[in-house]
Amino acid sequence: MPPVPRYELRCPIHGTIPFNHREKQILDHPFFQRLRHISQLGFASYVYTGATHSRLGHSLGVMYLSGQIFDRLVADSPWLEELFTSEDLAYFRQIVRFAALLHDVGHPPFSHSSELILPFKKFLDLPHEWYRNLNVDKQATHEDFSIATIYAFRQESPPLLSAEEAQDVCSLIEPDIEMSASLRQRCRLEQSNERNIHPLLKNIIGGEIDADRMDYLMRDSYYAGVNYGKFDINHLVRSLSCVQTEQGIGLVLKHKALHTYEDFLLARLHMFFQVYLHKTILPFDYFLQRSLEAHEIDFAITGTLENFLMAREDSMLSALWQAQNKKWASRIVLRKPAKRLFQFEHYHPADLQQQVLDRLAEAGIETLFIQSDNYLSLLTRQPNPKDTPLLVKKNVLGTTQYLPIQKVSLLLGQYHRTADVRYLYCEHKDYRRACDLLIPLLF
Repeated sequence: MPPVPRYELRCPIHGTIPFNHREKQILDHPFFQRLRHISQLGFASYVYTGATHSRLGHSLGVMYLSGQIFDRLVADSPWLEELFTSEDLAYFRQIVRFAALLHDVGHPPFSHSSELILPFKKFLDLPHEWYRNLNVDKQATHEDFSIATIYAFRQESPPLLSAEEAQDVCSLIEPDIEMSASLRQRCRLEQSNERNIHPLLKNIIGGEIDADRMDYLMRDSYYAGVNYGKFDINHLVRSLSCVQTEQGIGLVLKHKALHTYEDFLLARLHMFFQVYLHKTILPFDYFLQRSLEAHEIDFAITGTLENFLMAREDSMLSALWQAQNKKWASRIVLRKPAKRLFQFEHYHPADLQQQVLDRLAEAGIETLFIQSDNYLSLLTRQPNPKDTPLLVKKNVLGTTQYLPIQKVSLLLGQYHRTADVRYLYCEHKDYRRACDLLIPLLF
């Protein structure tokens, strides 16, 4: 049985979120509290003024949902209690909640926009022995800083996580990290793969129907003040189950919730185009990258967690304000957006983009081109035969069938491409002249 919750907090998305003493110790740690100063949506508040929520709230929401999903899977699949002891199930539940709580702990200020200043992996204290393959000469990502933070928790005095917990939590976040020998023993992997619960736990954190996306769609739409990200989250969670496959224990969606899943997909689609890829927001991410590349501000991330603790958005914004006389910093702090001139569509001729850019360059008009490609569903990518499939459980003439969701969902068939935007911007002062130059080319 899971530890009896001793604490709770209030959340505008999920209501009451209970948590136990060990989770509270991590929640209160400075490395986690830093997330109060890391916004969930970066510069989205420049357009959606309520979208100032932090990654701390999101992380707590993912922890709550991951526990709810795990409990639902156990309740709907009593055979799990025959495969595993109650101690095993309590361990699985706890590591999935720890992984959910800590999956974003390594995000730098403004998240992906400032990842370009992250150091090489060799400057981080990473657990090399846990990795299948670790190239320390590659640039670090926010996931690497999450791993370094979790690894540090096992070295606290007293440790916040045991050695096996820390490794297993990291294995749910980073695909290249092996599960611990203890977890392999709990799953009896030396006998067969059918008891391997690791794929199921990973899917709860970062799969096709996961706690991460469930929370951020609901949370981001709430704080942005839009309805695009809403879906029937309770029905979706209640309709999840699991089944043994050759690749391990996999996630199952009951057929009755197929349209709820498709609504979940549509919510992601609409949030991408209406919020995450909003035409006004994207240039500010570009401005920050250019400001950092030009060294307009003195802001370094060295690789030590002590230094990373100070990598907060309030610190970065303070540095940008001090550099407000610089080209890119001024665009950010004084909110000087670029003017979207044109949006290239998939039906445009392949050579149109280069023709447009050449014509504007010949006229001496400075432009900014932004392209962003995003998978709306993990299932649109090239499948890995080692991955457990997402199955739909369907009753036909009194017989239970398990079918790949790609064969059942008509909507999913429409997502076998990336959702991409290609925006062309210019300065406001050049907009009218640029339009006059392009109209003969386009019409």
